[in-house]
Amino acid sequence: MLSLKDLNDALTELGRRSHAQGKVVEIAIYGGSALMLASNFRITTQDVDAVADTDQGLVNRLAQEIGAERGWPQDWLNDGVRTYLSSNVEGLAQHHELFRTYPSEDAPGLRVFVPTPEYLLAMKLMALRLDPAAGKTDLSDILNLMEVVNIADKDQLNQFAAMFYPEVRVSGRRKLGLDILWAARQTRSPSEPHAPRYLGRSGTTPKRR
Repeated sequence: MLSLKDLNDALTELGRRSHAQGKVVEIAIYGGSALMLASNFRITTQDVDAVADTDQGLVNRLAQEIGAERGWPQDWLNDGVRTYLSSNVEGLAQHHELFRTYPSEDAPGLRVFVPTPEYLLAMKLMALRLDPAAGKTDLSDILNLMEVVNIADKDQLNQFAAMFYPEVRVSGRRKLGLDILWAARQTRSPSEPHAPRYLGRSGTTPKRR
């Protein structure tokens, strides 16, 4: 598991090495790692889902060097998340926000973007797992993101995912998943001690309907 300090240290080193080669690469970080960086409700992640806008080969090589020095798995940073990217989102200019430049604005080598809460929620809905044991953390992430973007009713969930993934269909499995999500939202206790927050946006206490 990587902590927020682990992640920031590794990104700082990745930026430093890129800067030393005269490069400024841009990557988008998704999943649990994006939540660690931009939210107040994730503290660890197993790996880093990251897609480079350009220079993916350079990013992969530098990440492998850094991981080897720290004794991390070779794929601690990987672009496997490409499977869940929306074809409706064109690059980092849409539905992403610049999170930070590493190692610094004065010596840029790496610019890290994260998805908007709407896009990240849609991605998590598309990857939703129904197994409670396997998807417990994902369920919590989804419920928190639902608060941040103020999902009003169950029907809105599928409509919301379809904005980013027009091909989405209300299959029996997806309907069951949405039913489980909405039931969990309805029985969830008010957020304590802090409401979910992502990129400075705070959620609201779920309303019972």
